[in-house]
Amino acid sequence: MSTATIAIRRNQQLIRPQAKLKLGPVSSGIMVTAVIAVLALLYLNQITKTSVFGYQLTELQTMQGKISGQRQELAVEAARLQSIQQVQSSNVVKTMVPEGPVSYAK
Repeated sequence: MSTATIAIRRNQQLIRPQAKLKLGPVSSGIMVTAVIAVLALLYLNQITKTSVFGYQLTELQTMQGKISGQRQELAVEAARLQSIQQVQSSNVVKTMVPEGPVSYAK
């Protein structure tokens, strides 16, 4: 044999045929069950996250309602205080005189 034929025969063994995976009915059943279990866990995880975000959203909406009510109350209070100051600083009030003691007729 020449060295060329030895090299060719050596090179023939470098590429392996692809191994074929054969699953029996029990193995495929276990694989299907595992895939379904993983998908169920992912689904439950998403549902849990959604419900947590729902609770957070409800809490934030409640806080927004309370703050909106407080803002309206403060706006009314500010308007009342401004109207008292405007009345006290008006020219009509400055020309008024204080009232003396009142006597009632018997």
